[in-house]
Amino acid sequence: MKRLFAYRPTLPQAWGLVALAILIQTVSGLVVESFMPAAGTMQSWRLLLSYVLCFALMVFIVTKMGKSAGNGAWGTQYSTVVNRKSQIVILLLFFILTLAITIEPLYMWIPMPERIKQWFEAAFKNDAPTFLSAVVAAPLAEEWLCRGVILKGLLTHYSPRKAIIWSAVLFGVLHVYPWQAIPAFCIALAIGWVYWRTQSLWPCIFMHAVNNGIAFLTLLLFPDVATDATIIDIAGAYYSLVYVAALLCCALTGYGLWRILPKNYLTPDK
Repeated sequence: MKRLFAYRPTLPQAWGLVALAILIQTVSGLVVESFMPAAGTMQSWRLLLSYVLCFALMVFIVTKMGKSAGNGAWGTQYSTVVNRKSQIVILLLFFILTLAITIEPLYMWIPMPERIKQWFEAAFKNDAPTFLSAVVAAPLAEEWLCRGVILKGLLTHYSPRKAIIWSAVLFGVLHVYPWQAIPAFCIALAIGWVYWRTQSLWPCIFMHAVNNGIAFLTLLLFPDVATDATIIDIAGAYYSLVYVAALLCCALTGYGLWRILPKNYLTPDK
C-alpha cells in the first residue's frame, strides 16, 4: 500500500504525470471503443471501463516510478486523530455543496459545443455505470493521483501555497475542457487545502464524491435538463436567493472547517 504513495514528484514531473494520464485515458478509450459498441447503455459502460483501465495503468507506472526513485520513506508520518468527525463530515458536506453553486458564475458563460454536448449526453446517464464512474471511480482514482501523489509530492518540495495552487491547476488540466477545468480548479483549491490540513485522503475523496454526486443527482431529479444546464436553469426566478444563501453557507462552513480541522502540516524538505 505504501508504494502507491511513494513517488514524490516535483512540479515538472507532476506535469508529466498529468500529460501521461490524459494520453493513457485517450488511448484506453480508443481501445475499449474498438471492442464495445456505443449503442444504448453500452456507452456508459465503455466510459467506466476505459477510466478503470487508464488508472490501473497509472497505478502501475507511478508505483514503478516510486520504487525506482527510491522515495519509499516519507519522513514524518501522521496518524490523524479527529475528535469531532461528525461535525467535520457535516461541514465538508455543506461546504462542497454550496461551493459548487458559488463558483458557477466563473464558467457558466462558456458555451459547450454541440458535438461535445451530444457526447456527454450519450456517455453520462442516470444509470449504474455513470454512478460508478463519477461518484466512485473518479474520486478514488483522481484523489490518489492528484492529492495522494502529486500534491503530497509538491508539499515536500515547495511551500504549501505553491503546492496547493499548482496541484489545482494540474487537476483542472486533467479535466481538459474549460467548462470542467475551471470548476475543477476551484474545487481542487479547497480539497488541496483540506488535504494539507489533515494529511488524509478520505475527506478529499468524500468532497470529490459529493461534488460529482450533485451532477448525478441532477440527472436523476431533472432528466429533461440539458447536459450544460446550470443552477440558473434549475432555480429560475429563485436563483438570486439560492446563490446568496449558498454564499453565506459556504463562508460559514469554510470558517468552521478552518477552526476545527486538525493541523498535521507537511512541510517542504530542507
